[in-house]
Amino acid sequence: SRTAMRVAQRTISRNYLRTLNGALSKRAESFERGSTGLKFATLSENVSDGTRAMHVQEQRYQATQYLDNTNNLLYEMNSVDSNMESIHSILQTAQEKVLKGMSESMGQDGRDVLAKEISKLKEEILQFANAQYGGKYLFSGTNNSTAPFTVNEDTGKLMYNGIEVEKIQKEDGEYFYMDENNQKVTIPKNDPIYADIGLGYRYDGNMTADPRTAFQVSFSGLDLLGFGTTTGENGTQVSGNLYDLLTEIENSLTPDLNKEALDDQYTQLVDLTDQVGVCRTDLGTRMNFLERNADRLQNDIDNLTEQESGLISSNPADEAIKLKECEYVWMAVLQLGSQILPSSLLDFMQ
Repeated sequence: SRTAMRVAQRTISRNYLRTLNGALSKRAESFERGSTGLKFATLSENVSDGTRAMHVQEQRYQATQYLDNTNNLLYEMNSVDSNMESIHSILQTAQEKVLKGMSESMGQDGRDVLAKEISKLKEEILQFANAQYGGKYLFSGTNNSTAPFTVNEDTGKLMYNGIEVEKIQKEDGEYFYMDENNQKVTIPKNDPIYADIGLGYRYDGNMTADPRTAFQVSFSGLDLLGFGTTTGENGTQVSGNLYDLLTEIENSLTPDLNKEALDDQYTQLVDLTDQVGVCRTDLGTRMNFLERNADRLQNDIDNLTEQESGLISSNPADEAIKLKECEYVWMAVLQLGSQILPSSLLDFMQ
């Protein structure tokens, strides 16, 4: 009957439109994957790969942060090395001038000139010891508000965070001084500072950073310039820090030459110069470690990026083929419709 025919035509039309919409949807999805380069647009389309990709992205973000920290530390270390190198060069110059002053052929007028030159050298050392990078004092420990090294206006002695350097001692890796009651007092603001560079940063039982999982970024100026006092072979009490030692050398050169004292002071100067070299060696070791850590982190980032790409990125060649297939299907459906719909619509309109 005519009614049954109309029902059949409507069914054919609905099925055709459903097929047409399906072909169009697949074509649009394939086009979107090809244009965006992604396998899926929302997490609900592929929960498994999407969840894994989010975890990989989080790991990559952390590795990127660690890499930024490492690179920033390398820049800071380069500044530290530059200042250490300058101090080491000044000390070598000072040694040459002391040797000239010790020569019997050098007159007192010449020694007076050398003493003035050494005075300028020690002031240069003080400037480098108080150097800053990015608003941070490089050799101040945890003190970042004031310059770590100052000179006492009354005594002319070098001070470190307000403590006279010649009074400072070191025992079991800890710096301290004895107060007026002969009680041991730890040097303030001299604790090491650590940074998290992706080594599994954790704390020990004392709630301080575990050095095995963190990187020490601070440098104590006491390690660099020296501290305390010592007695030379000729019985002269010699300062254990570079600034006060150069002051003593000045006094041994002028107004009259004190040969025995100058011999002891020169020996101490050589030892402290070597100590600056040791600090630079330690710095070089730290910098090499940072460079290796940066390489490791960059490799991790590259691997994680590749892993993420495998989870969410589409293959351009495959998607181009799929898009072409979808277009063929789309054209075939349109051609089929040109044969089905005209007669069906005419019959439906009658």
